Amino acid sequence: MTISREFHPYRSAFIQERMMVMSELAKSEKASKLQKKKYDASAIFDNIKNHDEFEKAVVENNLFPMIFAILKDIKEETLFPCVIFDGNEAWIGKDAAGNYKYFTGQPFDEAVAYSIFDLLLCFPQVQGKGYTQQRQFVRDELINLLNVSYGDVDWERKEKEKYIENVRILALFKNQDFQAKYPNLFKKIKSYVDVLESMLIHGQKFIDIGKRSDKNNAIFSMYASQSKVSSARFSSAVKRFRELGLLFAEKRKVTYFDKRTRSKCLTETTLYSFPLYSESFFNEIERILKK
Repeated sequence: MTISREFHPYRSAFIQERMMVMSELAKSEKASKLQKKKYDASAIFDNIKNHDEFEKAVVENNLFPMIFAILKDIKEETLFPCVIFDGNEAWIGKDAAGNYKYFTGQPFDEAVAYSIFDLLLCFPQVQGKGYTQQRQFVRDELINLLNVSYGDVDWERKEKEKYIENVRILALFKNQDFQAKYPNLFKKIKSYVDVLESMLIHGQKFIDIGKRSDKNNAIFSMYASQSKVSSARFSSAVKRFRELGLLFAEKRKVTYFDKRTRSKCLTETTLYSFPLYSESFFNEIERILKK
């Protein structure tokens, strides 16, 4: 049955409404009903240049039948039994702003309108601290599910691959053959390998297109406490890594929230970034150290 807007008032979903969906999805049979699937929507998003444009296009297109197998045959503006809340009726259509939502509510009662982001944020596998990081996780999930690629995505993928490769190569330093191949380099950093490893693990959590170094690398801040070593040892390690070219560092002014004054403030801090490690990269460092 096609809906009548006159008899279906609605309100947008916020944290309370998302918590209700989370509670329902915690029930195994509900989560399995909303099984996600991959869909090649690259043609729909072929002119996207950045994350903002992608997120805008996501809500302007009806992605619900593309993402959720159970909704693939649902027509727009047509009532069907809600797959989340028992006893509710639901429909998929545009809200007053022209964005696609999943509407759900009791018959002839006020409905709640969920965007595709709202629903995906409710799944238990979502990672991140706070709404911003969790939304970024969902955005990345959508990019993968929809087979989308654009400038911001390509840069982030390249950075993620770099960190994975650097961690893999650093693990080889525990191998005697590797130590024999780069004896001078190993001698220089053997006391600080754990610090370098912790910095790589920490840094890959903060890959953000809006935070890039002058060399176009992902940048992050880190302190000795986060590496679980003393300030003196952390400073010595960073100095050694920079000397060898294993780590870049630059001073920048960043904003932070001052709880005492309850306002945003500026402070100068050191931000770090990494080059891509490789055999040729280490060969060059070893050659220079031999001199």
